[in-house]
Amino acid sequence: MSKSNYVLHKISILGTPRSGKTTLAVKLAKGIVDNEIKSTRGVDFHVISAEKEGLKLQVWDYAGQDHYADAGIFDDMVMGASAFLFCYDAKDPSSMSEIDRWIEIAQHHKRFAETKKYLVGLKADLVDNASAMGLNSLVKKYLENPDLVEKHFIVSTHEDINLDILVGELIDDLKSIKKISPQ
Repeated sequence: MSKSNYVLHKISILGTPRSGKTTLAVKLAKGIVDNEIKSTRGVDFHVISAEKEGLKLQVWDYAGQDHYADAGIFDDMVMGASAFLFCYDAKDPSSMSEIDRWIEIAQHHKRFAETKKYLVGLKADLVDNASAMGLNSLVKKYLENPDLVEKHFIVSTHEDINLDILVGELIDDLKSIKKISPQ
């Protein structure tokens, strides 16, 4: 496939501060875990080529701190997204309390209804049985409303738990979205 013959999709990673969003973005883009990673300030993005699938993904990693969200900088930045990854820390069920706010921010996107939406628990390698039990009822709330969240994944970037499944589902879902290819 030629370099200019691909479909470009913007993936917005939103969610709880210190949940592992930046580690996920770097792992997706570079295939590595950077243990020296710093907190995102505002927004950062990476480009991933899935040339076999004819896709390029722009992965936008947004800072989760309140002062960034409250400044309203995300309203414009979610525009054009093909998918939202709403992330929380799977070892800390209380971190899901912020997901509603991030969904609300994403709903400013005029095509929110057509955008793929995933709930992603990070740090699966650190989840104990008690945390896993606490997550079940919290996750159910979101999965009962497919207009807000279509799929749920619990992954570990450090141990590569379910990461391939998340990426595979994301690519399969994005292939079904009709977008204009860059020329």
